[in-house]
Amino acid sequence: MFYNFEEMTFEEFLGEWRGDSQYIEARTSGSTGEPKIIRLSKPFVRGSALRTNRFFSITKDSRLHSCVAADFIGGKMMAVRGDLAECVFSYEVPSNRPLTTFEVTDRIDLLAVVPSQMIHILDNLSKMPVIGAIIIGGSAIDPLLKDRIMSSGLNAFETYGMTETSSHIALRKIAPDEEWFETLEDIKVSLDDRGCLVIDFTTGEHIVTNDIAVVDSDSRFKITGRWDQVIITGGKKVNPYEVERIISPLIDAPFVITSVADIKWGRKIVLRIEGDNYCREDELMSRMRELIPSWKLPKEIEWVKALPRTANGKLKR
Repeated sequence: MFYNFEEMTFEEFLGEWRGDSQYIEARTSGSTGEPKIIRLSKPFVRGSALRTNRFFSITKDSRLHSCVAADFIGGKMMAVRGDLAECVFSYEVPSNRPLTTFEVTDRIDLLAVVPSQMIHILDNLSKMPVIGAIIIGGSAIDPLLKDRIMSSGLNAFETYGMTETSSHIALRKIAPDEEWFETLEDIKVSLDDRGCLVIDFTTGEHIVTNDIAVVDSDSRFKITGRWDQVIITGGKKVNPYEVERIISPLIDAPFVITSVADIKWGRKIVLRIEGDNYCREDELMSRMRELIPSWKLPKEIEWVKALPRTANGKLKR
């Protein structure tokens, strides 16, 4: 069975989920390559949904709501969680103005959003329904947004996972001093010889990622970058995620560290910032020099109208 994933509805997906096939089809995000369709076995999907339901104590009396489309694994899994719990499951057409149809007296026990949707929720807290817990996925959460979430008092969690793992395998509560992702039950993590995360399920599934990680135990880790996006410049390896993390307090706009071909360096590090040129580049370069060594320093700053993103908001590096 194959759908046009640009137009897939939750009704179509639930028909697939409840049908006779032994698998569902899902589309990868395309953040690190061309999007592709993969098949996930229904027992694997079921196990993922039940782990999340148990973590958040979802029962038949709960209400789940998705601001993520049925095109993506995040939306699909909300529907599966609701179906298995036999509880109320609702959804809306994804936008950056979520939850406008809810009253402040309504309650949502588990809400799924992407980071851009959290901005509207935070801007309109007095108009929001009662929300038991929020899972935020799809792309990385900006440090400034994390600060706003922590100040709001909302019970929000950053997710780690991918289409291949049937949504998240670990959660990190957005709270002060919470650095580590904690795996859900029956999932263990380790590192391969590249320092990339390896995920093992007690049911036998074994997934090797390209995410560079630090592992604190077989259930605690944090991600520091991606193996396939390391920049080799002048013979040295630069982790763009590390540079972004260090300079993020200096830049009040979406940005990315990337590279272009260069005769001298092989690859030249470039800082691309979304929006108009709102600051003096020489001052920004001077401040960056105070934080990072010269060989990690961007050799060039570019201002772009919009950084390329996937349909669910991830940067297309």
